[in-house]
Amino acid sequence: MGSAYDFKIASADGENPDILDDCKGKVTLVFNIAAGCGNYPQMIALKALDEHYKDEDDFQIRAIVVDDFTCHGYGEFNDGLEAFAENEETGEYKNLDASQVAEKYAKNNYGVGFQFSELTNGRFDKHVYDPKWQPGAQYEQEMDPFWQHMVDCAHLERDENNLPHHKEASPWADPPQIVDDSKPGFSGLQGNFEKFLISRDGQSFTRYANGFLLGERDPKGEVFPWFIEGHTEEVVVPPDSWQEDGQIRPEVREALGLDGFGNSVYPNALQRRGITESLAILCAHIDTLLGEPTEDGDSPEQQWTLPTESVQADHLEYGDKFQVGKGV
Repeated sequence: MGSAYDFKIASADGENPDILDDCKGKVTLVFNIAAGCGNYPQMIALKALDEHYKDEDDFQIRAIVVDDFTCHGYGEFNDGLEAFAENEETGEYKNLDASQVAEKYAKNNYGVGFQFSELTNGRFDKHVYDPKWQPGAQYEQEMDPFWQHMVDCAHLERDENNLPHHKEASPWADPPQIVDDSKPGFSGLQGNFEKFLISRDGQSFTRYANGFLLGERDPKGEVFPWFIEGHTEEVVVPPDSWQEDGQIRPEVREALGLDGFGNSVYPNALQRRGITESLAILCAHIDTLLGEPTEDGDSPEQQWTLPTESVQADHLEYGDKFQVGKGV
């Protein structure tokens, strides 16, 4: 198995022809990203992680741009990144390509500082929410060699449609699909924000589910048991928490994860607990690879830099449109 750092991927602006080159000999977290998807709020956690290791030269984060998940959750992104750039009202995304749209959206709304890549193909097909859609049934594009390496499919034989066997089932399928494990295959990127923590030599890595870092799911994508229990409990606002203007006092909003009128906002109290726990897990893995293992993970301080107000409004509007953890 070769090194993940041997693959050349340019920066979003094209100025750096190989954004993985200076990751050689370092520990690197890479993840696939578009813009505006249901997993996007975890940018809050990724920003906290980046700031936590800002003085650690041997740790890097790289956002590898894809546009393979046709419905990104927020309506304005349903037709992909370039369509968003063409139709966006302010015009500030005009004439940007897909990778530049993803980078600008993240930096404008979340203030992140890590590098973004050029556009890459993360799948052989394009993910859609059609209940009849079957992963790996149609060849639409050649998956980038970097992603073929990361999902371990480059060595697999291909069928008459030029596709290796996909061990996948769409979570949106109706009727439910069954994963075929009868022959060699692979599990492709399931959605935006699948994360891969790569070792210094690029020879090994740990893969984390796309919903991990949202504060609700563990590294494998399973909902935290305590989150399920707490999610069913009604949030009660103490009677003395209301101000004369009819809104909840700021400190109570902060503690309960509510806006001034009692609506749940991201991250709420349960999600903050989950983000903290998730970052502790991830930091422990990072520190081990850095050669500085910590017993419980040196988690970033619980001070989340929230995104712009417009994005917070998007989070609120997004709400429960899709089942938790399934949005891509």
